[in-house]
Amino acid sequence: MKKFAAFALSVFTVLSIMLSSFFGVNAATSISWNFKDTNFKSLGTISSTVTVDDLTLVATSSKTMSVKSNTVTVDSTSYTYCLALGGGGSTSYRSVKVPVSGASTIKVIADAASTRTLVLADSNGTSLGTNSVTSTAELETFTYTGSSGYVYLYSSGSNINLYKIQVDSTSSSSSSSSSSSSSSSSSTTSSSVSWNFKDTDYKNLGTITTTQTINDLTLNATSDKYMKIYQNTVTVNSTSYTYALSLRGAGSTSYRSVKIPVSSSATIKVIADAEASRSLALTDASGNRLTTWSVSTTASQVSYSYSGSSGYVYLYSTSCNINIYKIQVDNASSSSSSSSSSSSSSSSSSSSSSTVTNAVTTYSALVSAIDKAEAAGGGTVYVSGTEVACSGQIALSTANANVSIVGVANSDGSYPVLEFESFLDSYIGKSTSDSAVGIRITGSYYTIKNLIIQHAPDNGIQIKGSSAGNNKVSNVITRYNNDAGLQITGGAYSNTIEYVSSYRNCDIYTLGGNADGFAPKLGAGKNNTFNYCYAWDNSDDGWDSYDKSGDLTPNITYTNCACWHNGDATTFTGEWDLAQGNALDEEMLMIRLIEAQSPTFKTKYNAGSISLPTSSFLSTSSGTLSISSWKSNYDGNPNGFKFGSAYSDSSCVRTVKNCLAFDHGKKGFDNNNSAVTASFTNCVAFDNGYNYYISPFTITSWSNVYGFSGSSSDKLPSGYSVQTPSSSSQSSIRSKVTSTKNNIISYCKANKIPSSLYFNIY
Repeated sequence: MKKFAAFALSVFTVLSIMLSSFFGVNAATSISWNFKDTNFKSLGTISSTVTVDDLTLVATSSKTMSVKSNTVTVDSTSYTYCLALGGGGSTSYRSVKVPVSGASTIKVIADAASTRTLVLADSNGTSLGTNSVTSTAELETFTYTGSSGYVYLYSSGSNINLYKIQVDSTSSSSSSSSSSSSSSSSSTTSSSVSWNFKDTDYKNLGTITTTQTINDLTLNATSDKYMKIYQNTVTVNSTSYTYALSLRGAGSTSYRSVKIPVSSSATIKVIADAEASRSLALTDASGNRLTTWSVSTTASQVSYSYSGSSGYVYLYSTSCNINIYKIQVDNASSSSSSSSSSSSSSSSSSSSSSTVTNAVTTYSALVSAIDKAEAAGGGTVYVSGTEVACSGQIALSTANANVSIVGVANSDGSYPVLEFESFLDSYIGKSTSDSAVGIRITGSYYTIKNLIIQHAPDNGIQIKGSSAGNNKVSNVITRYNNDAGLQITGGAYSNTIEYVSSYRNCDIYTLGGNADGFAPKLGAGKNNTFNYCYAWDNSDDGWDSYDKSGDLTPNITYTNCACWHNGDATTFTGEWDLAQGNALDEEMLMIRLIEAQSPTFKTKYNAGSISLPTSSFLSTSSGTLSISSWKSNYDGNPNGFKFGSAYSDSSCVRTVKNCLAFDHGKKGFDNNNSAVTASFTNCVAFDNGYNYYISPFTITSWSNVYGFSGSSSDKLPSGYSVQTPSSSSQSSIRSKVTSTKNNIISYCKANKIPSSLYFNIY
């Protein structure tokens, strides 16, 4: 099967593993097996079951497998050995038994002589999913949502070659640590996290003139002491590296350096080279030298065994330029007692921050802890439990706050909900303003992470004002709010929004015309970015960048984002859910208002019918309306990505990479009368009214743009066209998109943040 639009959204590592190492919270961990590794490549023919590095290769004397030399390249990485399955398999032969720790994403590099089927099965042999493997080596991805244990990979027929297997898992702290240690002779658990500068999040950065943090790795730079990402290919131990971070010169902890998170015991590995022999320094957070590596003209790996306080280390050149291709940290974290001791040592090692070690469980305690962290010049506030009832706004207004508000995972993998329902109750039937936002950020350097925000009277999260910069919202769900899930506006700049799901937000009293999934609009500032964010079932658009005269939003970057089924009024009356066979969603405010008017509504819904009240009871901006009148006056737009308004001119830049829009009544990618400057790379749209309605955009880049099954013909700038995949590819796309969409929705319903799920389209 042809790799479609190069749109396999790049595999990302969710770096909350650092939280697990430091403080014992749930985190995403990754483990992989490459058959070129020494322990595998010398196996040859495998005629009996063997376990290597916890990966079990299941074979018999009559149904053998073999590890053999064979070179393929996938996404610029070379793989030189494969496990040849040899034929059809089962859980008893010609299969690979893969350990999993609860919900996981299982990734396999594979090919075959012709199209064949790779099966993922549970320990009982029940198929959990299948992927088609072709003669072109590609990444195959499976999503697993079961309990800890093992799954099996095997072919349903003839031979398939497996080059690498990777499992990205979510592991809980205290309970899972003890269970894992019981099956191991060691009392510690290890985890590995890495950053490769060829990854999508890094390779397009170009010249870096300001400090920025991407996937928890901080690149320190200034306008006069900048760094740069550029394309350069080297090979180390049979692995190709194609992009480098060029340090450009001597650095310090303040500039031309990389700030790396570490646990109290870790091995730090760096792939690097230089134009001449130079010194690469590794220091602690205070700038004290830990080691100095000699880097030569031949790219190689250097490593250092770190033992100290959990926190950060810095990497920089002592003189001239050095190229860094990959950084990896192998953390060793003790299971139970070290979590608390690590936290306390982190606090004592830094005089500039105050780490809150006791997680808060109430609104008053949360507000108090934030105030204390702000007053101390920074710190982390942990939130635990299933729900925190918030009776008012959480206002974050300090400049250079350096405050993080982080949810601690529960034992079932769910995260705390910041429940603003009592706050919302005071606004029923009333207009709202900024004072009704759930979390309102008007300061800088705040992080919101691992939390669910719902039922705010206005925006779930709002980042507003020219002083609101360099904030991060990561691993968050924002839903059921009475306006947009997340809004950036009024000059707010350089904010990073990543791994955020925003759905079923609806501004009932203003007829659904404001509540987008994400709203970077009305003069949002420069350099706001969205990465791996998903928006669905919102009353207005998935993304909306509407501007007014004099309030232009200059540039926005959307990477690896997807949206579907926004702007449908029947979502909020229950009609759409009933048609889909879904349970009644009583978290939606409209459903609660309907039930208050019609006590039999739920009973009839559960019996398979909709009986909406006919009386006028909704106090809206257009007067008191009935449900029928509310729908007929509905102001929501069924669009996916809306890039501006009639005021948005060519000075407004939109960078769209690896993005997906489907199932919108009007437009998947929408100009909304704007004339912005835009680039589109690896984008897909289908089943929209118009898949692409983007004339008269000024296009700076147009590559691998696909679409199909739009109700109306695309509206494109002159000279540009959209590619249409074959019928079989369309079917495959629909199938994979539907599977991923359903998994994302399922995670969110269970209060689990789907940061390990992404759309992988071939």
